[in-house]
Amino acid sequence: MGIIDIFHGIMMPGKLFVWLHSTAVFFGGIFFMLVWMNQKKTSQKTYKLVPASAIVFALFFSLLSIVFSEYVPEMINSDKSFSRVSNWLNIVGGMGFFIASLKFVKEYINTQKLDEILFAGHCMLFGIAGVLFTSSLLWDMQWWLWHILRFSAYSVALYFLYLEFNKDIQLIENKNRELELADKKINQYLNILDKYVITSSTDLHGEISDVSEAFCKISGYSKEELIGQSHNIVRHPDMPSSIYKEVWKSLERGRTWQGEIKNRKKDGSAYWVDTNITPVYDEEGKKVGYTAVRQDITNKKRIEEISIRDGLTDIFNRRYFNEMFPKYINSAKRKNGLVSFLILDIDHFKEYNDTYGHQKGDDVLIKVAKTLKKSLKRGDDYCFRLGGEEFGILFSVETKEKADLFSNEIRGNIENLKIEHKHNSASRYITVSVGVVSRYASDISQVEKIYAEADKLLYEAKKNGRNKVISE
Repeated sequence: MGIIDIFHGIMMPGKLFVWLHSTAVFFGGIFFMLVWMNQKKTSQKTYKLVPASAIVFALFFSLLSIVFSEYVPEMINSDKSFSRVSNWLNIVGGMGFFIASLKFVKEYINTQKLDEILFAGHCMLFGIAGVLFTSSLLWDMQWWLWHILRFSAYSVALYFLYLEFNKDIQLIENKNRELELADKKINQYLNILDKYVITSSTDLHGEISDVSEAFCKISGYSKEELIGQSHNIVRHPDMPSSIYKEVWKSLERGRTWQGEIKNRKKDGSAYWVDTNITPVYDEEGKKVGYTAVRQDITNKKRIEEISIRDGLTDIFNRRYFNEMFPKYINSAKRKNGLVSFLILDIDHFKEYNDTYGHQKGDDVLIKVAKTLKKSLKRGDDYCFRLGGEEFGILFSVETKEKADLFSNEIRGNIENLKIEHKHNSASRYITVSVGVVSRYASDISQVEKIYAEADKLLYEAKKNGRNKVISE
């Protein structure tokens, strides 16, 4: 209706001028009567198409009326009164507006919404203007009156648009406030995570791209020192290389890896973390890096360390040996690797204690333990104090000959400590006797048998003059 009225407004007074006005009222009334359509029974697609269709129709109708104006019927009589066609167009359109206003009044009674009463008044004004048109003449008082009514109706429509615009602005402002609040909360959570959760991100090669404040705090490094570095910067030498191979194997297959890792701080001290490392993908599903989330378990590991380490020598104790031996064999079975186990005993240690005193004896035990630890070749080799002056080593080699060489190296390293022992029948210094057993993991059925065989070989080494290695 408004579109046809715009074309009406730019026309000079005359037949086309009245025609466009009358048809605007007619089509406007018909269009507004569509508010009685049952929205529930009308498809959403059809309901949304009605306004768009009305706009397109109004444009085409107005343009066609102008182009083919000679076909437009006479709208003004010779006495300046309006023709029957123009009157009927206005009456029908006006009645359409009256009928539409009843719908809006009904909705207002049910909802008490201002929008409904505004549109009821809007339609009522257009309806009255349409009826008054029939009794008016060009430029007379009634002609001006229905123009004022139509202007008032359009003013109501503009006021409605103003209210809707304000609602939209208010809605946008409310949404912006909600987003600002949500953003503030998210930043608070992110700050908490950054401060208390140990996280890091790396590229596909393990080069650090981001770290949390908590990561910096536990490692002793600053962000600037960490970003761009390999994660090996915090790698502890005690961690077996096999663990890291397992990590990369899982990640390369797109799996999450979870486990406990011992790391090294900037000052050289150690800390333990329970770690979850997850692959990161871009929008196209391409793997672009890895993210790790960690929990500090240093205190827990310290308690565990106390329970599995010998208090004097600080190497693993018999309890941990009993726990570790079966696991070590099961791990080796997956590769069908060669498992070697040696037992060594300090020769004539009782006589040493009786001669030099228990304090000196403790010093010997500590030095022997340190020598064993330094002699280990791989990250997954372990040494234990099994009791008294008896020690054990679990280690992996390719052949039995290499196991014998390693065992003799251990024996030689201890003798080379050159700790005086007057009552040692095998040497002037502290020495050890060694029994070593090497078996493929798949051939080992009972841990106890391996231990018993190594112990038997140790006895033979002692029997055959001490300071010897006896193997199968």
